[in-house]
Amino acid sequence: MTTSDGFVFPADRYGLPKTDHTRWRLKVDELGKQNWIYLRNDDHLTTDPPTEYTKYQLELDSFNPPKFPKSKTPFQSAVNAFRFLTHIQEDQGTFPCQYSGPMFLLIGYVVAKYFTGVPFSEEERIEIIRYIVNRAHPVDGGWGLHTYDKSTAFGTTINYVILRILGLDRDHPAIVKARKCLHLLGGAIGNPHWGKAYLAMLNIYDWEGVNPAPPELWMLPYAAPIHPGRWWVHTRAIYLPLGYLSANRVKMELNPLLRELREEIYTKPYDSIDFSKHRNTVCGVDLYYPHTKILDAANYCLVKYEKYLRPNWLLRRASNRVVDLVMKDLENTDYLAIAPISNALNAIVVFLEKGKDSPEFQRFIYRWPDFLYLMPEGLAMNGTNGVQVWDVGFALQYAVLIGLGAMPEFRDAIIKGYRFLTRSQFVEEAVEGSFRDKRVGGFPFSTQTQGFTVSDCTSEALKAIIMVQNLPGFEFLKEEFPEERMHKSIDIILGLQNRGSFHFGSFASYEKIKATTLMEALNPAEVFGNIMVEFPYVECTDSSVLGLFYFRKFYKYKSREIDQAISDAIKYIISCQNPDGSWYGSWGVCYTYAGMFAVEALATQGYTYANSEVVRKACDYLVARQEATDGGWAENLRSNEVFSYVRHTSSQPVQTSWALIALLLAKYPDTTVIKRGVKFLMDKQQPDGSFGYNHIEGVFNHSCGIEYPNYKFYFTMKAMGMYTLAYGDGPLD
Repeated sequence: MTTSDGFVFPADRYGLPKTDHTRWRLKVDELGKQNWIYLRNDDHLTTDPPTEYTKYQLELDSFNPPKFPKSKTPFQSAVNAFRFLTHIQEDQGTFPCQYSGPMFLLIGYVVAKYFTGVPFSEEERIEIIRYIVNRAHPVDGGWGLHTYDKSTAFGTTINYVILRILGLDRDHPAIVKARKCLHLLGGAIGNPHWGKAYLAMLNIYDWEGVNPAPPELWMLPYAAPIHPGRWWVHTRAIYLPLGYLSANRVKMELNPLLRELREEIYTKPYDSIDFSKHRNTVCGVDLYYPHTKILDAANYCLVKYEKYLRPNWLLRRASNRVVDLVMKDLENTDYLAIAPISNALNAIVVFLEKGKDSPEFQRFIYRWPDFLYLMPEGLAMNGTNGVQVWDVGFALQYAVLIGLGAMPEFRDAIIKGYRFLTRSQFVEEAVEGSFRDKRVGGFPFSTQTQGFTVSDCTSEALKAIIMVQNLPGFEFLKEEFPEERMHKSIDIILGLQNRGSFHFGSFASYEKIKATTLMEALNPAEVFGNIMVEFPYVECTDSSVLGLFYFRKFYKYKSREIDQAISDAIKYIISCQNPDGSWYGSWGVCYTYAGMFAVEALATQGYTYANSEVVRKACDYLVARQEATDGGWAENLRSNEVFSYVRHTSSQPVQTSWALIALLLAKYPDTTVIKRGVKFLMDKQQPDGSFGYNHIEGVFNHSCGIEYPNYKFYFTMKAMGMYTLAYGDGPLD
């Protein structure tokens, strides 16, 4: 395949097969579930035509959205951006998109299917191979932690293994190149903890060389500070099944392919390796978060315990405890789990405990497609089952904010999005004993089915619902989401604020902070930071302020508690500002992203450039980083890794929009700065109202980039619309 700019995908240069993309369809249900299906029957091509989104996503020739004359004003550009976004909206109200970027997600899915003997369809086999080959580093042929990372032992090993499992021959040029890269990195022996565990399950690494993940921890009293129920939800979701698999030394039977892999991925003969000496061997290129002496000491003791002291009856009891908790987690999420890594590990546990033909394991087979996502370069694995609620909440808010709700052409799109949000609120509590907080009234990041409340998603969804309900002509929608349901959301938000000894006034992501952040000294992952417990996040705190503030404008419920919560959160936000005026962003790139959210929260309390030193410093920080050549902003995700602003090679629409939104909210006095940024956005807009590729927008755990493709539509729309609200609907010149 050749792209519009003449680029030929590496998979095509290698002559690898490709499916007919005109036969793929994205199917979305009322709760936002997204499944890509392949139509093998020719008759279905006409009876089941692709949606506009499918045609856009796969860059099909049949995609022909309306084109508009060059915008003369920022408001017209904002209108055209929303026209494009609503053109690709699904009938269920969502704005689908890939949520890809991490290159360590497909391995869990592939290992789970290979381990359990579930066959791969020919279409998914072909497209996963294409995706991985197309995402290889163009110079050395390896893979990193994410799509824009340098090649690492972890990324190169696991993606090499996937390609071999899916049928790429050991002598294929892409495999030969990747193997050379892997050997230059020291071979698979340098994998971090998760990589070693996957290889051990495949019997191409020895469990003796994997640091312990003892399931007995789940038998501790919850009052114990190190109880896994106090860990960050993603970490405990992974180490719950991994504890079972590790302690029971679960591994496949050797077969000819696995024997070949034993030969291929190491720099010395497999049988000559003493794996027990390599528990802490991690390739220097991979290592982001080195072990502490505390962790090394704990691992040393646990190895001796597992080898010489653990009685079999205790292992069985701990394993049964884990299985019980796994089943509760799956009941809470209808077998999705929180994300694809824990989903895959849980599937292997259920396969071993319940059997391949059990309804429990068969439910995994039904759910697996929810994570897979097709794009022109192949079939990837999303970071979760999507970003549905997050995207819809923002898109609706910004459309209403800048006045698009008054335009009849957008009425149906706004109503569809609103109804999707109302269907996404949690209406049932999690299973008792599953170490989950109350969730009724909360909102997820993706779908109600996924089952996990998120602080900022709840706040932003609630704000969007309130904004739409109070639009003239939309009041009838109040009956579909009455005030009583909002009260439940407010209760959730207030309950998520950290009010104890851990970062008073702040908000974390999924839960309150339940253990000291000193627990990070036990972080075993080696490639991520801040994974052991919940941490306070400026962005989550800012969004929570916005949701509470907007509710407070219209309703009196718990007004005193809300006012106090906002006051405490604002104090926390101010306390987190760096001396140079910036805030560190943990979920987006990086200082630009956090600066926008922080200034927006402060603006709700009347803080502006004119009256606040905090806001002045924030604006001056951003203005000093405006690009002299084109007026845009160009921050790179490396900022998140090194905790210092790193400039990208060129200005990006999304980062430019974030900076502009902050400056407009702050009422920054120099309009020349703002006009130059808005002009950059207008110049980048395409005739159909869309924006072209934006470099990776999101990040997590400091080190891994992840894509938010819809940011380039609704944040640009917001920035240009806000300019109009501030300065009128006229040409920039």
